[in-house]
Amino acid sequence: MKKITKIAVIYSATRKTDKALFRVNEIIESSNSEVILSTNIKKLNSEITKKASKAELILVLGGDGTMIGSIRNLHSLNVPFLGINSGTVGFLTDLSLSKIEKLKDILQGYYLKESRPVFEAYSSIRKKEIFLNEVVIHSGSVTKMLDLEISLKDQVIYNLKADGLIISSSTGSTAYSYSGGGPIISPKLDAISLLPMFSHSSSSHSLLLSDKEEVTVKIKNKNLNSTQIFVDGKKNLKYTNKGLKVSNTKKTFKLYHPKDYNYFEACRTKLGWAVSIEHLKQD
Repeated sequence: MKKITKIAVIYSATRKTDKALFRVNEIIESSNSEVILSTNIKKLNSEITKKASKAELILVLGGDGTMIGSIRNLHSLNVPFLGINSGTVGFLTDLSLSKIEKLKDILQGYYLKESRPVFEAYSSIRKKEIFLNEVVIHSGSVTKMLDLEISLKDQVIYNLKADGLIISSSTGSTAYSYSGGGPIISPKLDAISLLPMFSHSSSSHSLLLSDKEEVTVKIKNKNLNSTQIFVDGKKNLKYTNKGLKVSNTKKTFKLYHPKDYNYFEACRTKLGWAVSIEHLKQD
């Protein structure tokens, strides 16, 4: 693998990252590499994006929120991302602060590459939002239920009454969807999941579909004033009578992982699954 010499550093706006930043800078300098950009995620703008485009790696310090925000803003640069976790779960951030020394090997070219899909959601072609994790359509009230019709192209495949629906990518399957009882989807699978939220029917279960499908969700309720649509945890879409459409943009974002990275080991350690795979090997 190629040695990494130019690094852009994006760090959390809310978490304390001073000590981690100091150590990161030491490691980068000792590796004969250079930081061409170091900025708080809230300060991202067109000028900073232009500087980041010259990097060989975008190093993100923070939790999954900082990582997702960085990727959403900068994935089009086609520069790979690596996360250092200063948050809690940090499923997308591979390196914990206690394992930050692994950055040395990564900068020397010892890393694994991975590409993951970017999706988009829209109810009006005038406003499209990309997402990495999930899009959630919700009634906006704990006492109100949505009457939903789900279609693939022009074919209705599913009708349900529920508080809402979570449409999750494989990346997002360990996030909000997982909290709601949704399936974990290996990133090697080209799939998305549809998970009803508090369905009125006991026969309503999560549904796995090819991530190449365009999904349309229509609401049959007459009063839609309280309906909310959240994209990667933020309320930024308004429902229209054309329905909510979700599709694969056919674009990807790139991740670098340490050489010893194992997706299911990350599931075990970060989601609290029993003992580690390495521990089982030793036994």
